[in-house]
Amino acid sequence: MTAELALDIQNLSSGYQDQVVLEGVSWQVPRGTLAAVIGPNGGGKSTLLKTAVGLLQPFSYQALALFGQTPREGRRRVAYLPQREEVDWAFPISVLEVVLQGRLVRLGWRGRLRREDYAASREALRFFGLDNLEEVQIGSLSGGQRQRVFLARALVQEADLILLDEPAAGLDAKAQHELADLLVSLRDAGKTIIAATHDLDCLTECFDQVLALNRRVFAVGDPAQVLTEETMVKLFARHFPKVGSAGEVIVHES
Repeated sequence: MTAELALDIQNLSSGYQDQVVLEGVSWQVPRGTLAAVIGPNGGGKSTLLKTAVGLLQPFSYQALALFGQTPREGRRRVAYLPQREEVDWAFPISVLEVVLQGRLVRLGWRGRLRREDYAASREALRFFGLDNLEEVQIGSLSGGQRQRVFLARALVQEADLILLDEPAAGLDAKAQHELADLLVSLRDAGKTIIAATHDLDCLTECFDQVLALNRRVFAVGDPAQVLTEETMVKLFARHFPKVGSAGEVIVHES
């Protein structure tokens, strides 16, 4: 294990109860990388993220480390943003209160919020263009605004690794590109970002590395290496993306 890797997985098998979802998965993500995990529904993208952050216990592995530490030891350096279906958007909590949760993670549940914690949270909201919404209930925001709130929470948590599960789901094209720009900004600020996604339009523009996953690893590398017709046919069968001659992503129908 090495601290130069944000995520180090070797020969991982994981799943739920007696159902194996991932078999023999190995993947290494260097620090400061913007990485995507792609694959079909049920292929194990969410399982991989949850296992990496310690929300699921693996069946077996040779290595499983966050910054050279076990998931339990390294978890405070990680922010996990689940799929939107896993969030109770009706819960009566304001935008500012959501972001302040990031400070509580950093302080520990016995810690008390201080003036500087409120100041840091408001600064994060300003960074993401949400400073006029701090008293608004989280569920009343648009999809893109919700994602920015959770990124603000990760920022004030001072997380070094941010895991996002389908962050672009339900966003229109404009909001997807805005999200991609925000992820690039966080990567350029030294964060490591891993996003499980179905929305591939921005992959060639901003992602450094792509993992093609369907229970096992089909390919890993930069977008041009992974988004080939041969790999995508194996991964998605009939309906899949590929990289065009000019670097654009084309949806192919076989």
